Formats: sequence, structure tokens, C-alpha cells
Amino acid sequence: MNNSDKAHGSQSKFYLNKWYLDFIGENGESMIFYAAELIWHGIKIPYSSWLRSNSIGEVKQKSRYHHVHFPVQKNDSICWDDKHFGIHGTWEKTSDAVQAEIFKSEEGDLQWYCYQPSSATKLQIDDQILIGKGYVEQLILNIPVWKLPMHELRWGHIVSEKYQVVWIELKDEKTCQWLWLNGELIKNCSIQNKVLFIPDRNIEIQLDIITVLESEKKLTSIVDKLGRFIPGIKKLVPIHFLLADEFKWLSKASIREKNQIVDSGFCIHEFVNFNT
Repeated sequence: MNNSDKAHGSQSKFYLNKWYLDFIGENGESMIFYAAELIWHGIKIPYSSWLRSNSIGEVKQKSRYHHVHFPVQKNDSICWDDKHFGIHGTWEKTSDAVQAEIFKSEEGDLQWYCYQPSSATKLQIDDQILIGKGYVEQLILNIPVWKLPMHELRWGHIVSEKYQVVWIELKDEKTCQWLWLNGELIKNCSIQNKVLFIPDRNIEIQLDIITVLESEKKLTSIVDKLGRFIPGIKKLVPIHFLLADEFKWLSKASIREKNQIVDSGFCIHEFVNFNT
């Protein structure tokens, strides 16, 4: 189920196809991978990056704007090879896919596909083999991202032995929210940076931050680099978008059901504040 070709065929002036994959080992080592392509007014811009955090929270990252390699899907497996980064990864599905239409208007839409809320993942990085759990999603956007109605964005996922949790929340004048618990979409949840509450299940999830994976005005940096391909892009992007604060964390998730701890696991989650 790869939606890139269909979305690309219907693109207008703006088109973004972005894949996100991650990995978490038993010792808390984590990796994040992006493979993306932006097309705007006929100009094609590829992008790939990886971020690695070791077990003591040291973070390294690399990125480039050429030779993008997209993941390949086959049955229940997703493979991603990037010889420039020296990485080969395989994500084997351990839970069912979920998807949502995050936004739709006359100008365009945002389609989100989470192929693997949880995966059995194997990475080969040069001569090193890493085994752990993972996650894979893809988004297709054909409207400039700064036109999405959001002052705040929260996103994240948790994988434990008993639970798989994925969430997205956009806050503007109203709140649009999606949270899946073991593949079931559940409404009326409370989503905060360090705690989730699912009233219908009497489940509370505490998120204790272990590592700050990203903490910067990342969108400013990205737009600066896009200026090499699209001169004058900064004049087109609203200032509140450029100055947004983005935080991405690796956390330990403690899951309580009826006030009793029933499970724990790792979580990668994000908060973007456009109100700065």
C-alpha cells in the first residue's frame, strides 16, 4: 500500500511525500530516519536524514539534499537501504496499519498512513547489527504546510508488550485529535507533552523524558536550506512558521490502568509550538 504515485499524479503547485521510520533498542538506543521529496512549482527537492541517540543520550545526525532513497514495501515488510549513509533496515509488521485524512480543503489535503504502529526491526549500519522495535509512517501533503490550521502540533507513538499507542493532535481555534490504542481509534483523550489520559479505558500514560532528540527552530533551518533551490522562499513563508519551536523526545512510558501500572515501554514524541 504505497500511495506516492497516486498522490503525485494529482499534485498541483505543492507536493510533499515524506517517510518517517524509527528504531528503539532494548537499552534505549534510538534512530530516526527521513526520506522525502518536495515538489514546488516544478522544482524537485529530495531530502534524507538520520538521527542517532546512544544509550547515554548522545545525539548525532546527518542529512543531505540529493539521492533520496524511499522505503520499499513487500507484504508485511518494509525495507530501506541508503548506501550513502551505510544503512540497511528491515521493519517487519507486528500490528495492523492505521490511517487518517488529517486535513482537507478546496486547496488541498494531508493524508497520513501509519503502515506499522509497531515493528520488529533489524538495522545494519556499516558492520554493526541492531535489533529492536520500530515504527513506519508516510504523509502526503499537497498544500503548503503553513496553511494547515494549527498553533500547536503533538505527535507520538509508544510500543510496549501489551500496548501500541499512536497519536496526532492539531490545536488551533479548535482541537483535531486522533489516538489509536492497539489499532482502535479512541475519541476524547487528553494529550499533553508528558501525560496521556484515555478516559474510556481509564488508562493514564506518564512520559518521562530520557533524551532530548531535537530542540531547535528546525523549520527555520530547513527553509534556509530550501532557499538554495527556491530563491525568495523566505518571503513566502509566514514568520510564525519560521520561528516555531520544535521538540522531539525519547521517553520512558509508564502505563497505568485503573491506577495500577500494567506495562511500560519506550516512546518517541514531538511538540511543535507555532505561537512563539
